[in-house]
Formats: sequence, C-alpha cells, structure tokens
Amino acid sequence: MTLRDVWMVTIAINVVIFRENTHFEDVAVATVGGVGEDVVVWGVDTFLATPPPPLHYTLITHRHRRANEDLCVAFVLLDDLEAVGETLVVAQRGGWYEGAVRLVLAYVGGPANDLLTRTAQHNILGSSYNTVVTGWLPSTTPSSHRTYPLLTPCSYCRQGQPQVTLADLWHPNKGQVNETHLYPDSFKNFHGHTFQIATLEYAPFSCYDIRPPHEGTDQADDAENPVRLEVKGPELRLKDCIDTRLLKVLAAALNFTYVVWEPRDKMWGALLSNGTYTGVIGAVQKYAADFSLNVAMTGERERAIDYTIGYFSDPLTFCTTRPRPLNQALALIKPFQPSVWGGFALALIVVGPLYYLTCTPCFNSSPLTLTSALLDIYGACLTQSRRWVPSLGSRVVVATWMMFSLVTMTSYVAMLTASFTLPTLSPTLNSLEELVESDFSWGIQNLGAADHDLLKHSKVPLYQEVYRGLDQCPDLDSCLTRARDTKYAFITWRLYMEDRIAIKFTSSTGEPQLHVATQDFFPSEIGWAMNPGCPFRHKFNNQIRRLLEAGLISKWLQQIIHDPKRRETDDPQESLLPKASLALGLNQLQGVFYVLFIGCAAAVSIFGLEACWSRSQVS
Repeated sequence: MTLRDVWMVTIAINVVIFRENTHFEDVAVATVGGVGEDVVVWGVDTFLATPPPPLHYTLITHRHRRANEDLCVAFVLLDDLEAVGETLVVAQRGGWYEGAVRLVLAYVGGPANDLLTRTAQHNILGSSYNTVVTGWLPSTTPSSHRTYPLLTPCSYCRQGQPQVTLADLWHPNKGQVNETHLYPDSFKNFHGHTFQIATLEYAPFSCYDIRPPHEGTDQADDAENPVRLEVKGPELRLKDCIDTRLLKVLAAALNFTYVVWEPRDKMWGALLSNGTYTGVIGAVQKYAADFSLNVAMTGERERAIDYTIGYFSDPLTFCTTRPRPLNQALALIKPFQPSVWGGFALALIVVGPLYYLTCTPCFNSSPLTLTSALLDIYGACLTQSRRWVPSLGSRVVVATWMMFSLVTMTSYVAMLTASFTLPTLSPTLNSLEELVESDFSWGIQNLGAADHDLLKHSKVPLYQEVYRGLDQCPDLDSCLTRARDTKYAFITWRLYMEDRIAIKFTSSTGEPQLHVATQDFFPSEIGWAMNPGCPFRHKFNNQIRRLLEAGLISKWLQQIIHDPKRRETDDPQESLLPKASLALGLNQLQGVFYVLFIGCAAAVSIFGLEACWSRSQVS
C-alpha cells in the first residue's frame, strides 16, 4: 500500500509519527519506503514534546486542488486507536505547518473488525476532518491477504453531527477497490449544524438585544463542553447590522444555523499571564465558541487564534467637546487686524488737519476750526452728511476720503456681520501631540479590547505617554457624555464612535455635539475570530471575499449608518451655535455697549472737569 494511492494529491511534506518500541516501528520503516519522497519521521512522545518550527522552515509551494493555501502536508499516524487522538489534535490544530492543508492517515493496527464502531465512539477521531482511519482485517483463508478498511469521519454529515463511514477497502493485490476519493470537501455543506458564536455589541457591525431566558436554547447542549458553561453569558437576538447580514449570507450558502451569546465577563479579550485570553477571544481560543463576530486583528491575538480575512479597516482616534463660541466683547475690533486699525487712525489724524489747511483761505466769516475739521472727517466715515467747504483743494481731499471711507466701512460692516453670523470658535484638538500638550484629560473604555492592548504594549514614546494618562470610563454613552460636557478626550475606534454620535449625540438640526479629531492612529482590520487551526476558515473567506468584491459590505454599511430608524431622538441636545433665525443678544452686542458706557463715562468726567475749571475762572 503506497501513500500516493491514498492521498491522490500532490504532497509537499510527508510526516510519519509512530509509537516507539512497538510493532508500529516496523510499519514506520515500511511506510517511509512507500512514500518515495523526502519524509520527516517522529516518535510520538518526541513529537508531542517538541514545539513546531516556524512556517518558513518548511515552506514548499505545492498547491492543493481545493485549497486556498499553497502548502499541503500529509501526516501518517501509527499508534493505537485509544492513543492516536492526542497526536491528531496537535497535527491538525497545532502550530505545525500552520496555514497548510493537513491530511491525516491514522493506522491503528488490528484486527479491525469493530473499527467503524470504535472510531465513531472516539471523542476525537469521530468528529475529525481530512482524516482516514485504517487497520487490518484478518484474511479469510490462509492463502489470502489482509484487507484494510478505509474509514472517513465527517464532522457535520449526519444532520450537522459527526458521522464515520466506510469509504473504501484497500487490498494488497487490487489496491483501492472502488477508487473512492478519501478526502472529499466536507465543509461545503454543514447540514444544519448549529455553531456557537461569541460577540459583544459594536455598532454598526454587531447589534443585538438580550434574549429572555425562556427563549434560549437547551442548556443540555452545553453540558458536553464544560468550558462553554463557564464562559457563556446570555444568549442574544441579533438586530440589523453588518455582521447580522454577513452571517445570514454565510448561513444560507453553507447551510448552518447558529446561537449567539455574550461572554460572562463582557470583555473582548485581555491577554493573561498564562497566555490565555478573557472574553470573546478566550471563548474562541478555548473552543467554547466556534467563532466570533467582529474583532480587531492584532499580532498578539493571531498567535492564539485564527482570523477570517478582514472586511473593514477602522483606526483609533478621539473626540472632545465641540468648539464653543469665544467671548464677543471684542467683536467691534475683531473685523480688522491691529495694523489696519493703526493705519485708519493715522489716516484720520492726517486727513483732518489736511482738510483744515485746504479750507483756511476760503473762510471770511465763521472760520473752520481744527476740531471741527477732524469731526467732519470722522463723521464722513459714519456716513453722516456734511456741508463741505467749496474750495478746489478741499474737494479733492474730501473726494479721496469718501472713497477711502466707503471701502473701509463696507469691509468693516461685512466682517462684523460675518462675525455675528459665524462667531469665532475655540480651537480644537486634532492629534495626539496636541492632546498630551493640552489641559484635557483622556481615557478609554477598558473592555480588554485591542485599543487598550495596542497602547499598553506600544514602544512609541507618545503612545506610552497616552497610556500612562488613561482615565477609564465605564460605557460608551458615559464616555461620550463626559467628553461632551468636560475637558475630556475619549479614545476609541473611529466608525464605532461616529456611528454612536450620529445616533444619540447629534442635535435636532443635524449638528454633532462632539468634535472628532482628524488624525488617525493604529489602523486595524476587522474580521471574525476562529478556533486555532479552524479547517473551514477558507470557506468563510471565500464567501466574505465575494461580498467584498461585489461591494455589498460597503453598501450595507452606508444603508445602516444613514438609517433614520436608528436615530435616538429623546431629549436631543440643542446646538451650541446660535441659530440664524434668532435675534442678536447681549453676547454679540456687548462690545458696542462697552463703547457706549465708556464714552458716557468719559463725557461725564470731562463735563466735571470743565465745570470745575469754569468755577475756578469765575472765582
């Protein structure tokens, strides 16, 4: 029996693992000879105790005819039926040749009269995949050869449950009797299997309501998985969001059902000192859940779990209180820069005496005084009509001054009107550098999510300073409310933040109540977390890739974000900016009142001084 007959595919690497000091050693020697190619040979105990090598160590590109990956690896396991399961788990789900298609042939010796029943009852082999289990059946006559049954487990073929079938027989003289393909694609149809999915709310990707206890699934289904009983929280009823639509498409295409639940600790996944994760990532890592909905992809997490391909990139950013109008006390002088005001005052001082000089030769009676000339020139700026002196020189001065006044005062009025309509706002923060140098505090919602871990483990000095100053807040709405009302910057994922601001923190006129920084940092792909070594990940990737190429995920995102039914309109906050339909108030006109009061105070003071001077002259 040659392995080429069994695989029926091109194999890049052959790995033979046998139980030492048993009759399987002789089988291993014969197997190595039958491979006819380079082969790696391991003893079982040594294989289980040895950490897997890096993938590049054995990166040979032979493409499997139905795989997305480039590497196809064949494992031959030679051990007793009771002991072969542990080796099978490490070979298929461990770090050995991670990312490759791993085909397994498990030879368990014989006699194998009840091998089908024993394999079906085996807690690992019975639900394995890409595996052929074989042993020997005794010959019926002294002159005949042994026969080898070829059993193929299928994880989901019996109405979504595991099933072991006799795929074919192998005879030393005839070879494979029926020439059945021993490694069929068992993941193109899950036959109604119910997957366990862990998630947390992350709009607009995952949205849900908590199911009442009486609507949940039978807890007896979870009794077989003690880890799931430990970490599983309430079951969920999904609402219309991106992952809900994506999940429905995959479920229809691959024929499976699902149960979605929250982890009890309500965490995304914080790395513990023992190398395990909490929350959603921990549930997937420990096989309590089959996969999750959206999670951020990080290098640390990828060492513990697998991911689907990413279908959206969402960076970190922060939001602060909306810029507020500055004090309008200086609104009267704001339209012009100081240099313009200085030039205007100088022109007034120069043109007044010049007009006086050009008018002096024309007066025979009631001569024009210098003070009167200055007041006439100043009055012309305020569009006050005057009787000008009819001399040629004075007319040239007045005509020039009128043109100057027209342009200057028109510009002033236009700028003053604009400042009342769109008042100057306080400066905004748009980068982390500006944030750490400001008097704002900042914080994050610590749910064991990737944003907290990225800041915590970063070696960049700026990010380290941000992490040291983190002031955590309990939930999303509380964080946004605090950022709106105080000098507090809330750091989180951009789309997650902007979606919630659009739903709840936007005024009835459509103005957001918070300012979102323009700078992004730590861009991260969003995908689904899957069990380590998940064999059907490529099926999910194919479906997600088709949706991306068709533009459906982008279309769904726009539909959900702009859905008016998601808007929460209870007690909407009014805009911080004055409305165009409102009358001007003291905040806008306080400057002119200050001028009036100062002028009146100056007039009263001058009047008092003049009265005192007159009395002193009379006395």
